[in-house]
Order: sequence, then C-alpha cells, then structure tokens
Amino acid sequence: MAKKKANKSKSTTKKKPAKKNTKALVKKEYTDEEKARLAKYKERKERRAIKVKIAKSDSGEPQITVEEPKGQLYEAQMLEALGTPDSDLQMRLLDQVIHTFEGTVSNGVFDNDKVVAAYNSTMAVLTGIQPQDEIEAMLAVQMIGVHNMAMDYMAKATRTDRVDFMGTYMNGATKSLRTFAAQMEALKKYRTGGQQKMIVEHVHVNEGGQAIVGNVNQGGGGKSKNN
Repeated sequence: MAKKKANKSKSTTKKKPAKKNTKALVKKEYTDEEKARLAKYKERKERRAIKVKIAKSDSGEPQITVEEPKGQLYEAQMLEALGTPDSDLQMRLLDQVIHTFEGTVSNGVFDNDKVVAAYNSTMAVLTGIQPQDEIEAMLAVQMIGVHNMAMDYMAKATRTDRVDFMGTYMNGATKSLRTFAAQMEALKKYRTGGQQKMIVEHVHVNEGGQAIVGNVNQGGGGKSKNN
C-alpha cells in the first residue's frame, strides 16, 4: 500500500513550465551602420582561403593535404592568392615563406603541425592581399617574411634580461618594420603605376565667394608684402 501511495503522489506532481527567454525571442533591428559592417563581414568570409590539414596516407604515414577536394575552384583560389596560375611557382613561393615561420623547420626536418599552421596563416594573408601578378606575389611573400622577422625580434627583446641583447633585437625589429613599410609603399606604387590621386568630395562656396582650383598657400597670419 505504501508503494502505491508513493507512486500516486509522484504522478500527481506537476512540473513547472520552463521560463521562456523573451530577450532571445526579440528580433534585433540593425542600424544602417551595423548592416554595412555585417555585409562587409559576409563578403570577406565568402572569400575563403585554402586550408590544409594532416591526414594519413595510404601507407599510414601522416601527410599534409588540402581540406577540400581540388578542382577548378581550387585553381582559381590559388591564382587569387598567389597571382600566378603556375603551380610550380605557387609551391615555390609557399615553401619560401613557410621557412620564415619559427619552428616549422628544425635540423632540416619539417614539423607538420607548425607547417599546417604556417600554411593556413600564409594563405589567409595572401587571399587578403590578392596579388595581381607574379611581381606582386613575390612582394607579398616577402612582406610576410619580414613581418615574421620583426615579430620574432620583438618577442626575443621582451624575453631577454640583458640590455645589450634587447638593444640588438629592437634594432633588428626597427629595421624590419621600416622594410615592411617600404614594401607596402612599393606595392601601392606598383599597383597604381606611381600615380597619386587626389579626390575632392565636397566643395562648398558661399554666396559671393569663388571656388579656387590649384595650390593655395596660406600665410602664418602676417600681412602681404603688396599691402
């Protein structure tokens, strides 16, 4: 009898309904600025870089392979990232830049995990730069290498306790960063043909005023010699 009563009391117990998260149900209305940011994010995300991973070969040995099957889209992505359709040059440039990442090669032996990380990082940067030809591709790869060198110098400077070593590392970092800035300027000039453009978006002329096109020299508050 006691068992039956216990079962009966258990069955009559009502569960409280779970509270609905009303905040989650409210649809967020984005501002025009937020919509523009989201559109830009989606556009950049759709321009995905090629990624590699470590997989086992038929013999059971680990090997680096592309995450997605190769095809025409793969070839198009490689062209966009490396500025050339030549597969040999593509691999050559990637091999060169991967050697500039710390720890990828030790005593002539590749560390597959670090190579994968270096490859994927490199492809993400190159996909963002989008070199238009082989010259831009070489410059883009050099920029990654110089950036890696600068960051390596700065990391060493923060880890050392010796002031003389810190000075040496910071000197190397400074030179590398200057080189990087010069490379950016070189890429910009190469893409624009060395031409500088000045765009005037708005010109306001008050009533009775006159718009001036050309160089305007402003004095420092002194009077003109002609007056």
